[in-house]
Formats: sequence, structure tokens, C-alpha cells
Amino acid sequence: MKPLGLWTLPNAITWYRVVAAIPIILLLVSGSTTGLWAALVLMAIAEISDGIDGWVARRYGQVSAVGKILDPMADSLYRVSVFTAFAANRWMPVWMFLIMLWRDVSVSYLRVVAEQKIGTLAARQSGKWKAVAQGIAQILVVAVYAWWGTNLPANMSWLLWSALLVATLVTAWSLVDYGLAVYRGLRQG
Repeated sequence: MKPLGLWTLPNAITWYRVVAAIPIILLLVSGSTTGLWAALVLMAIAEISDGIDGWVARRYGQVSAVGKILDPMADSLYRVSVFTAFAANRWMPVWMFLIMLWRDVSVSYLRVVAEQKIGTLAARQSGKWKAVAQGIAQILVVAVYAWWGTNLPANMSWLLWSALLVATLVTAWSLVDYGLAVYRGLRQG
């Protein structure tokens, strides 16, 4: 069987998240209601792409080593980019943003260590839950700011903070889960 390269349909779907991050950031920080609605559309497409790229790869026999690296990289770049805009807009506390960033950088290093010492570190369920929690929080935050602008009702401020807190806690848990997986693998190896 011929090895699959960079340009497969699932990898093209994954690349969307990397490319979309730049206009999404610009739209989020523009301060325009229209920009927020446009960002929301691009973000919804990014979330859909995150759900279907792996399915397409498995369904059409296009699972590749490149895709296994590109998918988590695209997820990290995209999500951290959106959270960067949130922090710049003061829509989330910087400490939450730093936990999101720290998790993604740390898991990237854990993957490198695992690859060198114990083999490829497969995606973990905690990573999938992290993606869901972050995706829901991101879509919710942008939708609420697009709808109400900066004059949020008190209950909406509380809802957004709660959604971001849940995403932050799930993200921290995912880091611990990946760290323990590598630790256990190193101990057994």
C-alpha cells in the first residue's frame, strides 16, 4: 500500500482549522458585531471539521502518520488562537488562558517523549472531552457577545465564566491524564 502524504482529504479538512485561526482572531478583536457573527460561522465550521476529519480518514482508508500529527497540532493552534483573542478582549481571565496554553504545550512535549521512549501516544478520551468543553465554551462566548455586545446581563456573565471554568478544569484534567499515561508507559518500558 502506498504511504499517504500531506495532501489527503482528511488533512485538507484539518488544515482548515490552522488557516481559519487568523481571520477568526482578527474578527474577534475587531469589536464589530458583524465580525463576531462572521467569526461564529468560521468557528462552527472549525468545530465541524474537528469532528469529521478523523471519520473521513478512517472511512476512506486515509489514516496517515502526517494526519496523526497534524490533527492535534491544528486543534491546539486553533483553540489557543481563539483563547488568545478572548484574553485580549478581556472575555476570560489570563490565568485560564495560561492553563489552556500550558496544557497544549506540555502535551506536545509529552508526545515527543512518548514517541522517543514508548511509542506513539494515542489520543486519549480526556483530550476529546477537552476539545468538546473548549469548543462549547468558545462558541457560547462568541454567540453571547455577538448577541448582547459588551452590555451582558449578569446571568450571562456568570454563564460565560462558568463555561470557561469548566473548560479550564477539563483542560487541566486532560494534562494530568496525558502526563500519567506517559509516566505509566515509562515505568512499564
